[in-house]
Amino acid sequence: MAQCRFFVAGYCMRGDSCRYSHEPVSNSDSVPPPAPHDDAKSKASTRVASHFLQGGSWREQQVFAPAERFAQDVPSTNILQSTQSLFQSPLAFRRREPELAQATSDSRSQIPCYHYARGNCRNGNTCPYSHLDKIDRSEQKVETPSDPEENRFRDDFKREIGGALVQYGLGAQVSKISLPADFSAARITGLPVDSSPESVVALLSELDIDVSLDCVRISPQNGALPISADIKFDDPTAARTLCAKISVGCTSNATVSQLQASQITASFPSGANYRRVECKKVQCSWHKPSKTAWLNFGSKDIARRVFNKFDSASYRILDKKVHCNPPMKGEGGLRNPYSWTVMLTDLSTGTTEHDIRSAIYSPYDRPRNIEIGQPTYNVDGELASATVMSLLSRIGPIEWHQVNTELEGKRAKAVARFYEEHDARKAATSLDNFPLPFGKNMKLSTQLVNIAKFKVATIIFSAVQPQIRAASQDWSEKHLNFKIYPCAGPASQYRVLKIEGSVAKDVATAKETMDKILDGVIALSRGEPLWTHSLSYNGEAFQKLKKIEKDHGVVVIRNRRKGELRLYGPPGRCSNAESAIADMISAESSTNHIINLKPEEFQWACNGGFHTIVCALGENHATFDIVSNPKRILITGSRKEYEAALRTITKREMETTIQDTASEKDCAVCWTAAENPVPTKCGHIYCIDCFEGLCAAAGSAEKDFSISCVAKGKCQAVFSLEELQENLSSRAFEDILEASFASHIQRHPQNFRYCPKPDCGMIYRITNTNNCNTCRKCLTVTCTSCHVSHEGKTCAEYKDEASGGYEALKKLKKELEGVDHIFAGFVWKCS
Repeated sequence: MAQCRFFVAGYCMRGDSCRYSHEPVSNSDSVPPPAPHDDAKSKASTRVASHFLQGGSWREQQVFAPAERFAQDVPSTNILQSTQSLFQSPLAFRRREPELAQATSDSRSQIPCYHYARGNCRNGNTCPYSHLDKIDRSEQKVETPSDPEENRFRDDFKREIGGALVQYGLGAQVSKISLPADFSAARITGLPVDSSPESVVALLSELDIDVSLDCVRISPQNGALPISADIKFDDPTAARTLCAKISVGCTSNATVSQLQASQITASFPSGANYRRVECKKVQCSWHKPSKTAWLNFGSKDIARRVFNKFDSASYRILDKKVHCNPPMKGEGGLRNPYSWTVMLTDLSTGTTEHDIRSAIYSPYDRPRNIEIGQPTYNVDGELASATVMSLLSRIGPIEWHQVNTELEGKRAKAVARFYEEHDARKAATSLDNFPLPFGKNMKLSTQLVNIAKFKVATIIFSAVQPQIRAASQDWSEKHLNFKIYPCAGPASQYRVLKIEGSVAKDVATAKETMDKILDGVIALSRGEPLWTHSLSYNGEAFQKLKKIEKDHGVVVIRNRRKGELRLYGPPGRCSNAESAIADMISAESSTNHIINLKPEEFQWACNGGFHTIVCALGENHATFDIVSNPKRILITGSRKEYEAALRTITKREMETTIQDTASEKDCAVCWTAAENPVPTKCGHIYCIDCFEGLCAAAGSAEKDFSISCVAKGKCQAVFSLEELQENLSSRAFEDILEASFASHIQRHPQNFRYCPKPDCGMIYRITNTNNCNTCRKCLTVTCTSCHVSHEGKTCAEYKDEASGGYEALKKLKKELEGVDHIFAGFVWKCS
């Protein structure tokens, strides 16, 4: 029996009653190709779908498609069999091959995949975006998107410590301390609607008041009303001066005469700090422009089947799952060939009727009519992003921002980091659900992002990575984003970790968990830290410690300043290593001897004398400590070895065979091969532990806190803050900054003092006048002149009252009665 060409093409309207064969064919050449599809008739049959839902006329429309009639007449079992036969026939979809080929040509294939560039694309070869190994790098240079936070932490090296804003300079030395009372602010109202920070600065210059642009904030404009500006000064009296000048009108400018100025409370700037959760980042999102499509069917069963396939993602438009509403029945009765409508929402603006028809690949599911609505708004992504960033910048200055409207999903996203935390909080609250001008009923969604960052040594991170991975699973359930950035530092000795989320409490809890993991376990024996003085140097005891570390698969970090060992790794291994360390220390039979060096002996040791001692005693018996004051040499061994080293130092003997006094790979502190080396810009090498010890010892010197290189005892190159931050963990860097602040306060008692309440830690500035300072933390009122609390009284009144006043004088006079002549004689004798 001859093959039915209409069945092969997928639209035979006769079904089982057809006199031609509906069997699949194996030879495609024996069947003529189907008649070409008349697109003109198909387009002529389109009508607005909503018109039929409202009961509009349908009699003028074309007849429904034969494939739908066939699906209505044939039982469901025959439909399944016919569908299978269509897929087996090579001619079944010959007419649709060009359409499918066009549908698979996706413009996104020319865009580099953001996730693949970072090494974590989960879609693999099915990803619609291009991967680097699919592109000829010699012909196309791909610029992968960058995360601004992936770069080194943007630090202005200001810290809020003790209620003060502390600015640091070279060598981690305190360069400036600012208190809340050092700032003032004023608000100017009545400015023209076209005012900008530049125009306000120019206006103030006419009043002989100089301010920078970042100190001027223009309030958001509401309509055509005059706007206001807030000006912040680093001078406690500048705001009062500005208000006085504007009130008297000390310029001929007509604009100034219409202005009003008043003092306001100056906001206290916050400094960056790795120790606390940062809240300066705001995440925004808004709906991308989209289209809605209506698919018309004459059968409820077909409409329901198409809905189920779109809902289960069997049908995908441009390889994306789309949202599909359940079928809706329109008016018009049984004679309406468009009585059932399926609505597709949130389609991309580039979606065409051809894309929809290509997605519905089954010939039995073809809609009779397709109508596509207009986009929700016609503003491109770049202009929409600029509008959103303009709204954010009105709140306060932005350090950096990143916008991406090309990512998958229904919403465009933007991220902005403000300089000040209070600006970020204000933007997150005031702009949430804010109407956007470029779309009807379009609103902006904003949320504050809380961030906790950690910088940890790579060796520690490798040891605790399984614990971090287990904890990150709990963080993921709480919708917290955890990132591990590439290695940092000149020798890749650090890793930077970040936890961020919108719920501050969850981020704080995750930070506590991470801190606990990165703190490690202190090695204890009977409740006391395991430590011996010989572990302070890279001698024989240290080599034994390294062997224990290797044998048990843990990492042991020495804290020489506190005299303790911290263990990192699985709990079971740490416990075994702790027992081994206890046995090693208890079995340590060698004796430690310290030789303090005079200045001339220290110079002799630096010029080759130390290596003379090493050659005489052997390796791991002598350690050079050039950080302590005075400089010293530690001898690990017997009394005889100690006396031999002492004789060498006394006689200033020099080993003549020594050509090179120190290797380029030796640590500048311990003069042994550097462990986990830290290179400095001045060309020297330190052990990572020795470098942290060098930085921590800067506060113990007699001079002001400053960290400089001690290589060969004479380098003295002062380290920059950038270099210190690069070569130290986040915890060690913050410890050093706090130690520098404490040293500065201790060395300048004539300028600053701590709050008298125990364990408060807040400071205040000393004055010569009778001013009272109210502690921001404990609310203790203290006189900044005599440093006691006497609110409502002068210093003289308080001293008089504290001494007992006139009554105390009468009591003293009474006690001295009868002995006046003794005092008189004594005074006469001395005169």
